[in-house]
Amino acid sequence: MADWRKILRRFGPRSDVGGEFYPDKLDVEGPVLINTMGPMAAAFVGARVLRAVVARRGTVLRPSAIEKLEKLASRGLSQAAIHHCEAEAERILDWFDRAPPQDSDLQTPSSTPELDMMISADLESRLSVARLALKEDYDLELEYFDEEQQRWPRVRAELISIEDAEAADFHTSLALRNETGRWSVALKHVRWLMPVPAEGDWPTEIESPGAEVVDFPGSSDES
Repeated sequence: MADWRKILRRFGPRSDVGGEFYPDKLDVEGPVLINTMGPMAAAFVGARVLRAVVARRGTVLRPSAIEKLEKLASRGLSQAAIHHCEAEAERILDWFDRAPPQDSDLQTPSSTPELDMMISADLESRLSVARLALKEDYDLELEYFDEEQQRWPRVRAELISIEDAEAADFHTSLALRNETGRWSVALKHVRWLMPVPAEGDWPTEIESPGAEVVDFPGSSDES
C-alpha cells in the first residue's frame, strides 16, 4: 500500500486555502462526550485521512485542530484498535488514489436505511414548519446554506410558496421574499427555520447572538 503522505500527490492545493474558516470564529455550544467505539474510531480515521488532505493543502481546517482531534480520539482506543483505524485510513486514501471506475448507476437500495429514514424525517419536519407558516400567514426566520457565497446566512423573509411539496425530498424548495428581492432555497439546504409574526419591515440578515462560554476541566484549546 502506498505511503499515505504521498497518496494525493497528483492533487494541487485549493485556491481558497489560507482563508478564514467561519466556525473558528464561534464559541463552543457545549462539551461533547464520545464514549462509544464507532464514533470514536470514525473521528480517528477521519482525522488521519484529513492529515493527508492537509499535506496537499486541500482544506482550510487548521493542521493543529486535526492533530488535536486525532490525539483526543486515540485516548479512547486501544493500541490494536489504533492500528486497525490507521490501516482503514490508508485504505480510504488508497481508494482515493486508485478507485476503480464506476460502471453502474448504483441504483440499488441504500446500505444505510437508518440514515435515509433520519434524513427523510428531518426534511419532513422542516416541511411541516414551512406549511404551518404558509397556512397561518407567518414569515419565516431561517438559516440556510448559500451555495453561491458559500456561507450560512440567517434571514427573515415572507414565505410565498412551497415548491414540489407533495412529499419532503431533495426537490422541495421554499420560495421566499424580503426587501432584497425573491429567491428560492432548497429545503435540504435549510439548517433551521421558525415561523414568526409577519411584519412590514425586517432586517435582511440577523446577527446570531454571542454565547457565554463556560470552561470545563481539560477543555481549553491550546492550538
